Amino acid sequence: MKLSTPIALSVILLVATTPAAAFEVESLPLHLYLASFESGAAPGVYEDHLVFAVSGAYRFVGVSFAHEGWRSVHMFERNRQGTFVFAYPLPVLARGTPGGPLGYRLVVDGAWIPDPSNPVRVRDATSGVMLSLVDVPWRPADRLGSWDLLDSDGRTAHFRFSGEPGYRVTVAGTFNGWDPFVHELVETSAGVYELDLVLPPGQHRYVFWYRGERVPDDLNPARLYDGEGNPVSILEVARK
Repeated sequence: MKLSTPIALSVILLVATTPAAAFEVESLPLHLYLASFESGAAPGVYEDHLVFAVSGAYRFVGVSFAHEGWRSVHMFERNRQGTFVFAYPLPVLARGTPGGPLGYRLVVDGAWIPDPSNPVRVRDATSGVMLSLVDVPWRPADRLGSWDLLDSDGRTAHFRFSGEPGYRVTVAGTFNGWDPFVHELVETSAGVYELDLVLPPGQHRYVFWYRGERVPDDLNPARLYDGEGNPVSILEVARK
């Protein structure tokens, strides 16, 4: 595992980091699960969250992750049993994400340490520090609200459509005069069609054409309805 940024963060980062409250969860079962920990435990998955529990006479406990570039420290909360707990939503396997075990380190009273309740560790070859590892079921990116439609350049749209295999799928919108024959998606795997398209700045409205019908983008929650009541997907490309 290669770290892109140094592990050595200052206490200033801890003070500036906004705490992520462990009990601010929508699920009552998850809330009760966090409240039930009487001592520290190795992280485990519960209701699409990775749950951490740390016990000890500490003032504060946080966790930082390798896949976030160690940029954030997520703060734990102490439950009624005196155990520090935190529920982290399972990460999304976006484009460019390698997946695999999740690397993390605890931040306890300003000191970086591996998780004492997790025996699975690895020493980073670059920095020499010990990291804790945990296997997690990464969430797929091709789901509503998780799909990253725009590339890091802010201009390239990654259109993705799922349907039955062997069909012709196109995308039509304000960027091509609503022509359903100009931009055809490529079937990259059975029933999965994809197309990368560089778009000019501004707001773009679009739909897919599939089996002779207009279909909005199921991976894009931003949409409106045209004058005839048909749903249309919306994509904003910022001006630089």
